[in-house]
Amino acid sequence: MPAVPGTSRSKERQLTLKETSERKLLWDINDPKSIKYHYLIGEMIALDNEPLSLVERVGFQRLMANALPHYKVPGRTYMTEKIVPDIYNRICAKIEASISQAAALSVISDIWTCQHNNESFLSFTAHWISPEFILEHGDLAMKSFPGSHSGINIAKELNAITERWNIPQSKIHLLVHDSGSNMIKGVRDAGYDSGRCFIHSLQRAIEESLKSQPEVQQMIAAARRIVTHFNHSGLAEQKLKSIQQELNLPNHQLVQDVSTRWNSTYYLMERLLEQKRAVSLYITDHETLINLTHAQWELLEQCIKLLKPFEEITKITSSGISCISEVIPHAVTLLKYLGKAETAEKVPNLVSMRSSLQAELERRFSFDEKNKYLVATFLDPRFKTSFLGLVQAERARQKILLEALKISCDESSSTDDDSSPLRKKRNLNENDKTIEIHDSFWNCFEEVATDNMRNANDEEDVEKNAVANELDFYLKTVRLDRKADPYKWWLANEKQYPNLSKFAKVYLSSPGSSVYSERLFSEAGNIYDEKRNRLLPKKC
Repeated sequence: MPAVPGTSRSKERQLTLKETSERKLLWDINDPKSIKYHYLIGEMIALDNEPLSLVERVGFQRLMANALPHYKVPGRTYMTEKIVPDIYNRICAKIEASISQAAALSVISDIWTCQHNNESFLSFTAHWISPEFILEHGDLAMKSFPGSHSGINIAKELNAITERWNIPQSKIHLLVHDSGSNMIKGVRDAGYDSGRCFIHSLQRAIEESLKSQPEVQQMIAAARRIVTHFNHSGLAEQKLKSIQQELNLPNHQLVQDVSTRWNSTYYLMERLLEQKRAVSLYITDHETLINLTHAQWELLEQCIKLLKPFEEITKITSSGISCISEVIPHAVTLLKYLGKAETAEKVPNLVSMRSSLQAELERRFSFDEKNKYLVATFLDPRFKTSFLGLVQAERARQKILLEALKISCDESSSTDDDSSPLRKKRNLNENDKTIEIHDSFWNCFEEVATDNMRNANDEEDVEKNAVANELDFYLKTVRLDRKADPYKWWLANEKQYPNLSKFAKVYLSSPGSSVYSERLFSEAGNIYDEKRNRLLPKKC
């Protein structure tokens, strides 16, 4: 009997011979339905950092055969030669189109050497603000860098990357890097304006201050020995866990620090202080392990108090929307925090370390001649002139007016069509105790912002033009909260400040640190693992 639609018999209808044969047929490799899944697998390999051999694994093939009986997983060669390159080219085209609409680019670059095969790579991540005031970024290169890491070679590689992406040198606003002398020379030789990584400079300042007080070094060395004991002994770790349960302490492991991350040393001290009772109880039954003295425990606690604001600043600067405009406010606030009598009272045993920190910050964060830092801070509605001195604020203002004048002259004297109104400007030289420390530090932030806020009406009268009028009106508006998003503010006020918004798209495009390069290196480390240490750089 023929099946009647809508009845139970329709569900039991016998398949025709044609339908039965079609069920056994596999889609052709070039069938649109097959191509759809080819690309989904290729994207999964890229996004999840899977090896290309995934398509040859028995478990994956069984999964796909059951999920999509008509689909045949293509071989590794097909994915390598067709799908992955096509995905790469599509992404490159999308990035190029986005970059072409940007007023300017800021770049982060660094060098990394793989520990498995000693291959070196040069990173190049670009950052820009879209027409909709969205902060975007792209990893333009993770380039193999054999040979000497000299300044000359670095300059050649940097220029080769910009040429490959058709980025004119004049479009690069700032190149952020670490404090390595070879990197500094390479950026200078390549002809780019240079910016130092804020976190790296902070790292160097804290390292020097820790060395300035011998008893602090001795305390940290003793703390490391305790932590290393537990991290190298499974039996000790189990015993510590049982003690934690008895004392109702958090079931946390002790933290081992690394020399290249100052905040890992901070976390080592913080966790050790948290587990002080458990660690001390364990050591009483193990004579081979030496506990910290009472003075050292007190010193450790004071170090945590002193360095807590630095740890907060490091986390803020490591975020995805951190901007170079935050560098001056953070440096100024840290200096004010270190200079307060209240801070000195909380860390009476760290006089040398606190003085050293102040000296290091003053030496490493002097911004009198760094106009791009000044202008970026000026154009951030969270800060404006609040963290700039009188001279610095006026210098930032004059810098904007001068650039606006130059752009106006260029536009009136040139018939060339330039999509970026700011493109030619580069020719110019341009626990409760922890909460208490946290509140005290950010009170310093508000003090500086309030004390330095000036009324634009008190300024000297000057001949006004459109940009000057926008500047005056901008300075009269209420400063944003420090946690607010400056890009959303500029998007909402772009029509009100048509000229200043163009400068904001340039000066607020640069991150304050090289965190993006570090994340890229971490991802590269996942690719170059022990099982893939013979992977050629060009295949990476």
